Order: sequence, then structure tokens, then C-alpha cells
Amino acid sequence: MSESYKPQSLPPLDPNLDVTQNHYWSYHNIEALVSCKKPLTASQDEDLFITVHQTCEIAFHQMIIDMERVLDALAEALQNSTDSIIGNTGEACYFFRRILRFYEVVNTTMPILMTMRAFAEFRTSIGPTSGFQSFQFRHLEIMSGVRKYWDGGTKNAQGELHIAEVEFNRRYGEDVAQWFELYHQHNLVHYYELLISRVTGNPQEERIVNLQNHPQASAILKYLRAYEELQRRFHQLHLGLAIGQLKIVGADIGTGGTTFQNYLAKYDQEEAPLFPGLS
Repeated sequence: MSESYKPQSLPPLDPNLDVTQNHYWSYHNIEALVSCKKPLTASQDEDLFITVHQTCEIAFHQMIIDMERVLDALAEALQNSTDSIIGNTGEACYFFRRILRFYEVVNTTMPILMTMRAFAEFRTSIGPTSGFQSFQFRHLEIMSGVRKYWDGGTKNAQGELHIAEVEFNRRYGEDVAQWFELYHQHNLVHYYELLISRVTGNPQEERIVNLQNHPQASAILKYLRAYEELQRRFHQLHLGLAIGQLKIVGADIGTGGTTFQNYLAKYDQEEAPLFPGLS
């Protein structure tokens, strides 16, 4: 956090709030939170399946909030530089550090699904629902700077999209388009490339070395490298989990009917690395 930041007590957003009645269960809205988990079958594994995914989605939600803060702070640091490279990155690092911790939570939580023994008990009941349809993860990826690599990821041999992708496009297609427009030049990849362009050196490896010797830039490079590793780890975990669980039920397509192995491998094939030279 910036050394100039001095936290002060803030009033509630609702001026009519009686804080003396704000207890743990009401402040965190615990009853509403746990009521969101609604298994469709009596399987003793389905509640775990939902819990793991909802935990990841809660993490993605906070990561999106903090990523917006990181991007704004990076834009400001790049604009307000006294040495033509980058200004104070303390604010960006403060929020980036939180994002990385939440990504660790996601990557630690997902493997719990490998403890399931009864995926077959509820697999058919969840219909075409698929991890492909996580709009929050798409939002986060777009903020990171990825292209639309998932487009057409569920096509079958006849070139037809599975209903999982068709319905995702119908429900969130406009949102995705707006995100790509909003973050076109306001994403991690863009700011990394802008940072690289501000230093001398050829080839790029020499520029990165120069940045690593810059007190403000070096911290951001460290967090970008860690983010890259966690993002690739997430995709690898997703693929491994899909293979493992579907092998148990003797299936070769994903929960949404997707040809999951081809789709889940697309990120590494088409997008990684996001920040060339750091990995």
C-alpha cells in the first residue's frame, strides 16, 4: 500500500443503519449464503461439488473487484512517472497481492473434487451446466488480457456448438463483448507490453533485466510472473480434474457435453504465456 495512505473510520453507506444490531450472522448474511447451495439429488457428493464451485466463484468475484483496482493503479503509475518508466506501484502491488492469495485459494479448493466417489450419482441431473459457463472467470481472463480463445470450444465433429456454449453466449454474449471493449487497452497484458516498451534493450530479455533493476517495476514483474503461474496452474488443474472424474464414470465428454480435453488445452496452446519473457 502507498505510504501516503492513511486509513480513517468510514460511516456506513446506509445512514439509517443501526450498527448495534449488526451481528456476525447478519453482517455476513450467512443464512442467505448457505441457502444458495441446493443439490438436485440425494448424492452425498453433490453438496461438495456445489460448495467447491461456489467457493471458487466467491473468490473470482473478489478477484475481479481487486483486479479493477490493480489496473487503475497501474494506469496511474504509468502515467505519473518521474523517470519515464513507471511511478509508485505500491497501490497496485497491495491489491495484486490479494488477487494472488485468492488464486491460491481457488487452486487449493478445486482438487478437493478429486475426493468425490459418486460423481455418476448426480452427473446427469445437472444437465448442460459446465465450468465453461463461468462468466466471472471469463471477466477475469479478459481483464488479464486474454483473447476469446474459448469461442467455439464446444464444437463437435459437425462444427455445431454444444448447448452449454450456445446458452452462455445467449446469456452473457453482450457482457463479454462489453468487457472486451472496456478492457481493450486496460488489462494486464497491455500494461506489461507498455512497460516493456519504455526501457531500452534488445532482445526483450535485456529489457526485462533492466526492468528488474527498477525499484517500482521489479515488484510488478514479480506479481505478473506469479499470476501467470497460478493461471496456468488453474487450467492444468481443471483439465486434470475433468480427466480424473470422467474416467471414474467412464465418459469422454464434460458435464456440459463438451469435448473437454480439446477445449481445456486451448489456453496453453493459444494464450500462454501472457507475459513472454517472465516465465
